[in-house]
Amino acid sequence: MLIQLSTARFLASEAMRPCVLVVDDETIICELLGLVLEGDYQVICASTSNDALRVLAEQNIDVMLLDYHLPSGGAVEVARRADEIGIPMAWMTGDHAVGFDSHRVLLKPFHIDRVSETLAEVRSSARLVTKPPRLASSR
Repeated sequence: MLIQLSTARFLASEAMRPCVLVVDDETIICELLGLVLEGDYQVICASTSNDALRVLAEQNIDVMLLDYHLPSGGAVEVARRADEIGIPMAWMTGDHAVGFDSHRVLLKPFHIDRVSETLAEVRSSARLVTKPPRLASSR
């Protein structure tokens, strides 16, 4: 079940599954991830950094997928807040030049199977990666 930020209503059955916050301005990405993850996760989508910060403050989030290039900016601020409150996360990006820990990134376009694998890896790891990645030097 995909729960959009504007209509978040939690059902008793939803409370039993871990909750993933997907932060991406592309509606199709949120919808696709909602469909892929709905069997294992409760999915909440936010399309801006401000919406994501509000969800982090108001909801019990277990893991987060965060688009590195939000048009509203603020992705690094959202990552820092998630780190402060102990929420593991992975980045999503279409920029293959950005240097990330390979286990903590979904490169767009991503393979559907990689989504669940990435979330499992992120949730099982005690190490949180929230520092902003550096652009790979072009040579």
